[in-house]
Amino acid sequence: MNLEPGFEVDTKVLQTELDATKNPYAEAVKHEIKDQYMMGEFLLVAPLFNMDEGREVILPKGNWYDFYTGEFVGNGEIIQVKNGFEKIPLFVKDGGIIPMMPQIRQTSEWVENTPLEIRVYGNSSGSFVIYDDDGKTFNFEKGKYTTKRLKAENGKGSVENLHSSENWIYGEITWKFMSK
Repeated sequence: MNLEPGFEVDTKVLQTELDATKNPYAEAVKHEIKDQYMMGEFLLVAPLFNMDEGREVILPKGNWYDFYTGEFVGNGEIIQVKNGFEKIPLFVKDGGIIPMMPQIRQTSEWVENTPLEIRVYGNSSGSFVIYDDDGKTFNFEKGKYTTKRLKAENGKGSVENLHSSENWIYGEITWKFMSK
């Protein structure tokens, strides 16, 4: 989290006493946030652990939205989330584009023409490059892969081919603008 632009939290430096085992040099110990992390550029994960009733989540600067509902949750502040074991607390930065596909348990269940739902969060323009190849061979080394740029601007989505080959396993693309 400390590498995320706009992530500023008052870290506490704990002065501890000299202890031959725990702190042999009586060094100050810096308390860092280690129980939340960024998964890519736009997705913040803040897991709850067994028996936790809730937790604090420190949001970096910028508008952040709930992954599941698209509701605005905050901007550069500390928020409280409550326990809900049915879902991990996830937050998406403004302009985030998250491609979603139906759930599969293993890659052998993956079929051609798999539909894609493109979720867009916030009001800022965003783009995301999606890559696809056959997933079975090394033919991508011979240029047999496809990349497309997914763009969202002014409440509309578009798809631009960047590199195209016969390998495009996805089917229909639908856009879902999560934030109102």
